[in-house]
Amino acid sequence: MSRANELSPQWGSSRPLPNALSQGDRMGVTAPPDATTSWMRGKLLLVTSLYVAALLWAYATMVVPQFGYEGYALRQPSAVQMAWLILMVLLPALFVPSSSSRPSALIVWWLYLSVYIPAILVPALSLSMPFEKSLQLQITLLLCLGLLSMVSSSRKLLSVRQMVVSPTLFWPAFLTVWVICLGIIIGSAHFSSMMTNIVSLFEGADEYTIRSKFNDLARGVPLLGYLIGQVALAFNPFLIAFGLRYRRTTCLIAGIVGQVIAFSLAGYKASLASIVFLCLLAVFIRRWRRSLGLALASGLMVAALTSTVIDRATNGVWFTSVVSRRTMLTPGLLTGLYFEHYSQVPPVGLGIHFSLFRDERVLTPPNEIGFAYFGDENINANANLWAEGYAELGLLGAFLYTIFLGFLIWIYDSIAAGRDPAMAILLAAMPAAGFANTLPSTVLITHGGLAAALLLYFLPSPSHSESSEAVGRVVSKKAVVSWHK
Repeated sequence: MSRANELSPQWGSSRPLPNALSQGDRMGVTAPPDATTSWMRGKLLLVTSLYVAALLWAYATMVVPQFGYEGYALRQPSAVQMAWLILMVLLPALFVPSSSSRPSALIVWWLYLSVYIPAILVPALSLSMPFEKSLQLQITLLLCLGLLSMVSSSRKLLSVRQMVVSPTLFWPAFLTVWVICLGIIIGSAHFSSMMTNIVSLFEGADEYTIRSKFNDLARGVPLLGYLIGQVALAFNPFLIAFGLRYRRTTCLIAGIVGQVIAFSLAGYKASLASIVFLCLLAVFIRRWRRSLGLALASGLMVAALTSTVIDRATNGVWFTSVVSRRTMLTPGLLTGLYFEHYSQVPPVGLGIHFSLFRDERVLTPPNEIGFAYFGDENINANANLWAEGYAELGLLGAFLYTIFLGFLIWIYDSIAAGRDPAMAILLAAMPAAGFANTLPSTVLITHGGLAAALLLYFLPSPSHSESSEAVGRVVSKKAVVSWHK
């Protein structure tokens, strides 16, 4: 063992899970032949079909009756129209990446399950838009998802030089930045506010009240909103992922505590949801690493079914609201609302992002949708890259943002090549969820996407004592074989 590893603190000790991958794994390899056989595609089609059925059941029996005031409705398409919708939602199961040989596969599958499928189904069931007009939206989404699948499956990656960083340098530097960011956030919001917010939740308040208070505070401290995004969506998830991947309990607890702090100060449900999401994803990676898409679709199907069954049995709505409505159905509804609205009014253009060219009298797309459909211009109806792209430049905007996201995931796959695939996938989890609800540029800068990529790049190798050449020649070959066993 090298001197650097002997001096490495517990935080940076990289002891892999049994039978897990070593750090030299190369993710740019082609999946084994059996991963793309008709049998695998058949299973993907079957599980995706069951997921769609579970989602429609939750939609018809719980979401429409309980949340119809938000725009959810249950119109009856004709048999031909319904057959077309089912064809459109299942067709991508034939070409989306079937294996997890690259972390971008997680991003593509999450967009497929939580954005594409709901965006095909929910507008057709909820909106009064003519079915013929919605075909334009459906075909555009299919082409965009196909483009992302092509990028994720491409064999060509950018050659990124390995950066060998000592654990004794990486961990003190990371922890210093993490503690400083947490200190600034807690200091700006005051520790007493955190405790008051937690108590208020037990007294009937909700996360939106907490978030409103934090947003008011962030207007006076612009840096605060940026810091909470890095901490809640990059730094804390990194600690949780590292703790899960290498069985470092200290890191895991620190990340969870950090997320609880982020939620209590800013009311971000994603902070708490990330804990469950990362834990489940770690299990999926360890047990079903060759069929992550299959495991993810199965997990969401079970989640939709379970939440609906629990709420119907208890006459509640909370589980369905959090799992099916907010996570899976709302992105689809908002995509339809954006398409319907901006089919009737001119696109706002890219100048909306630049204060120098922006007309302050013009509402941003999320606020305009909030005003047009919910009667309040203060509502931020944030949507995914395809909805925002259509609002800004029409169909061209949807394709341009798809190309931009394709470039980002290609860069991330290139960084991940030669690094621990499991860790790379775990660090892609929060950006994947972010792309379903906002623009790629926002995920990259404000929501910690760039920070997550940099953490993966600089993360010390578990085999720090070996030279980078030895890792590249020996460890990578063994790890690739292990990954595909």
